[in-house]
Amino acid sequence: MDLIEREIKKIEKAIDKIFHENINLDTIRKQLKLFNDGGKVPVLVRPCTISDGIIQINPNEFDSLLKMHSEAAEEGRLMKFVPASGAASRMFQKLLSVLSENDELDLIALKKLAEEDKNYKAAYDLLTNINQFAFYDDIKAVLKVNDSKLNEIISNQPFKVLKVLLFEHGLNYASKPKGAIKFHKYENENRTAFEEHIYESINYLLDNSKQIKIHFTISEEHQGLFTNIIDEFKKKLKKDLKLIHSHSFQKKSTDTVAVNEDNEILFDKTGNIIMRPGGHGALIENLNDLNADIVIIKNIDNLSVEPLAEETVFYKKLLTGYLIQIQNQVFKYLRTLDNCNPETVDLEEIINFCKDKIFINTPAEFNSYSGSEKVNFLYKKLNRPIRVCGMVKNEGEPGGGPFWVKEDDGTLSLQIIEQAQINLNDEQQKKIFKGSTHFNPVDLVCGLRDYKGKNFNLHNFIDHQSGIITQKSKDGIQLKALELPGLWNGAMADWITVFIEVQISTFNPVKEINDLLRKQHQN
Repeated sequence: MDLIEREIKKIEKAIDKIFHENINLDTIRKQLKLFNDGGKVPVLVRPCTISDGIIQINPNEFDSLLKMHSEAAEEGRLMKFVPASGAASRMFQKLLSVLSENDELDLIALKKLAEEDKNYKAAYDLLTNINQFAFYDDIKAVLKVNDSKLNEIISNQPFKVLKVLLFEHGLNYASKPKGAIKFHKYENENRTAFEEHIYESINYLLDNSKQIKIHFTISEEHQGLFTNIIDEFKKKLKKDLKLIHSHSFQKKSTDTVAVNEDNEILFDKTGNIIMRPGGHGALIENLNDLNADIVIIKNIDNLSVEPLAEETVFYKKLLTGYLIQIQNQVFKYLRTLDNCNPETVDLEEIINFCKDKIFINTPAEFNSYSGSEKVNFLYKKLNRPIRVCGMVKNEGEPGGGPFWVKEDDGTLSLQIIEQAQINLNDEQQKKIFKGSTHFNPVDLVCGLRDYKGKNFNLHNFIDHQSGIITQKSKDGIQLKALELPGLWNGAMADWITVFIEVQISTFNPVKEINDLLRKQHQN
């Protein structure tokens, strides 16, 4: 009996504990095989660059693309999808580290430590600029003080203010989701990330009925908090606007087993199988459930204040228009292929479109195919979900990038690849990865319906072998964990993919709390 079947036998008695989450033996068997074989390592051929995988839209096309966006928006075809289940704790790691090391310091002592330690500098910068944050009034309200009294507390007891910001007796920001953090300060209101996303969306989602549709993925524990924020927001919304909002949770059925170094399944102290969340790739399930037409995907922390969002809005419209332009042509060709005589149809125009516009190359043996084989090949390649992805010039920001990747059949495809996916011990692959000119800001517009108007089953277009194996620990136990293929990586590996250059001004992430002091987040 091989290792996998031995492990399956071991857990058969325990499987009923997770059956209710729709995790079955076959799912676990596949996960064990991935641990055993190792995840699929992509073969990078070269980075995508301008005119070689990345398109710079000609300004002459702007008007026609904006018109396509406008028509689709008015018809109610558009929805926004915002992954927002992550906790904000990472934003506050430096502050939490400072609090774990010291009981108390005054501001002068903190300033001295800040000159040598980045964690203390983060705390000092926040405290000395605290009136620039959208949560400034909330901190004063908890402490029941005015401006001058708060400044006095910051001078003598700065950690008291940090604790009010982070912990349960105060604002409890270290335990809240990022979407619930107040990001932006305005004259008459302060907006959370949830609220700012909705305000931004009004500019490119509004339909003829004055509706905007937006979907957030959130964690179950924060559902009440999310609902309260949205309910309060709706009271502020103009009366002629209607917010069609929905939310979902990452499904437990996408959890993955944990194993030890010998790829044996691990159990906790109570005898339960240790299961771990499958990562953001699990959200392909949520996307698949939407029954949506065109979906704009953007991360919860990528925002700017409203006066500076004009270029972001412009590129959202442009990317949407480009998707529709590609989609119209793809649908036209699919109808041709659906009704043609395979032996007499002229395929040259379709082949050139595939090569020049959506970066699909035919295999070396294509010319030896029969007419039916050529038609079937092209039909299969065109009848897939489409994604148009904004790409930003690389200026040292973290994140995956756009690459030409070699597939098993020898053809090349466009993929978004993270550093964690590649073999860094291979100097050539490492060099190609480092040579990327652009990075992925998570700025996607996705066409989820086929040429007959039916929604694709997105499960059919996942590269299930491209999960990432990582080293973790739980309750002092060292373990190997499996992340499912990333949402914009392996989970969309078999989509028609187009990369478009967008401006760096559209990318304004908040990874640390003091990022909110950047001009993009200040009014």
